[in-house]
Amino acid sequence: MITCVGPIFLDRVIKIEEFPEKPIKLVANGLEKRLGGPAPVASFAIKSLGGEAEFIGRFGDDDAADYLKSELLNSGISIQKSIDVVDAQTSQSHIFEDRKGERMLAVFNEEKLTNDKSLPAFEFSENQSYLVDTNWIEAAHHVAVESYKYKVNCVVDLDNFTKSNLLDDVVNFASHPIFSETGLNRFTDNMPIIDALKSLYQKNQKFYAVTLGAKGVYWIENGDIFHCQSPKINVKETNGAGDVFHGAFAQFIRTKTSKEAIELATATASLKCTRSGGIKTLPDFPEVKEFLNQIEPSKQI
Repeated sequence: MITCVGPIFLDRVIKIEEFPEKPIKLVANGLEKRLGGPAPVASFAIKSLGGEAEFIGRFGDDDAADYLKSELLNSGISIQKSIDVVDAQTSQSHIFEDRKGERMLAVFNEEKLTNDKSLPAFEFSENQSYLVDTNWIEAAHHVAVESYKYKVNCVVDLDNFTKSNLLDDVVNFASHPIFSETGLNRFTDNMPIIDALKSLYQKNQKFYAVTLGAKGVYWIENGDIFHCQSPKINVKETNGAGDVFHGAFAQFIRTKTSKEAIELATATASLKCTRSGGIKTLPDFPEVKEFLNQIEPSKQI
């Protein structure tokens, strides 16, 4: 079982032709309501690839929560340990997406929801793995520390975060911290990618990775740095690609080497980008395995 922990959002995706150079009125080409958030989307990716996933997050008690819960439960993803915050509004985001699949989003989190500091009863059994989003930092910190203690995998999505001692602990204790380019720049004060990975490894000799979208993935392991190049694809939608990558990596790292897991996760996220529709069009494992031949073998730097 892979438990995915973090905020959940009701996404409202607004399709436009292209982004304007200045604020103007636009005519949208489409409007969609979707489930969003790194951890919940990752749980759907895990299920699509044949794994078992549960989601733990914080819900309000509104219509948005009802919709999101039904999406998860209808896909066989347990939400039993999630927290319901009374009289709170579920987090939402509005996403503008152009015909090339690029996006801009605005996120709203009600303080009553995010100020609820209660934590569920997490389990750390032998067959358990975790994937955490640091935007719920108290939960991410608890899971990272306990995962280290019980020697279970903990994959961390490090993208939009606030630097703090709790965040430092998450990075230090988690088995597989994976930064976005923005996240790595923020955490290492804009050090070059290779230097940043080496610096992290010097402090704590373990796996670290950074995802760079079309430029692929770099990671360091046993002191060596590797690069997996993203394939050239016809991009239709980039929203959620990083979330899918993290979910796929969490699924594959249970039984594969880091190199294999990163290449398979890159194939999964790339294939997802060739389709629009969010969690409704995620690839399954046979599709990913067939697409894998378009991924060049990773190279040591």
